[in-house]
Amino acid sequence: MSQAKSLADHLSPDSVNRLQRAAEQRVEDANWLMAQNRFLAALYFFGYSVEMVLSAAYFRSAGFSPNMPIDRDTRQRRMAKARQLMMTTGQPLMEGDPHPLVGWARFLEWQRSALRELTAREVQLVKEAIRNAGLVYKHWRPELRYKTTQVMPDQIQEVRRAAIWFIEHRDDLCGRE
Repeated sequence: MSQAKSLADHLSPDSVNRLQRAAEQRVEDANWLMAQNRFLAALYFFGYSVEMVLSAAYFRSAGFSPNMPIDRDTRQRRMAKARQLMMTTGQPLMEGDPHPLVGWARFLEWQRSALRELTAREVQLVKEAIRNAGLVYKHWRPELRYKTTQVMPDQIQEVRRAAIWFIEHRDDLCGRE
């Protein structure tokens, strides 16, 4: 029997600050992996960093303080709410995918717009977040962890640029411009 205590037993709930810190660390990990020519693993981490920044920005804009716990149940309830909301096209704001990057970006836009009328700069920012989330999702899926496939340099660079954009704009996305 192992003497090591379970790592899962020591995990604390997410918070805006923890999600942002983890996103920064995953980007650092991904950059290191890229330097080792481990493009698939790097792409995987870049994608998760985007998901973390978007969910942190949503929760912060929804009134969560930086260190307020965000447990799995809270996340699931908020995602269920987003899946019930419809865009003007009649499509759900957030699709049923368990890791909906574009859905988180749209939900962030909805949340920020529900609070007050956004400035032209804020509108542009959330549109850019939706566009960048779409670029990442074009190449990224959590299923990559099970795959062995070649990632082309232009694919990893596109995802990397978008992930770095999210890291650089994380505070702005939260509404703290």
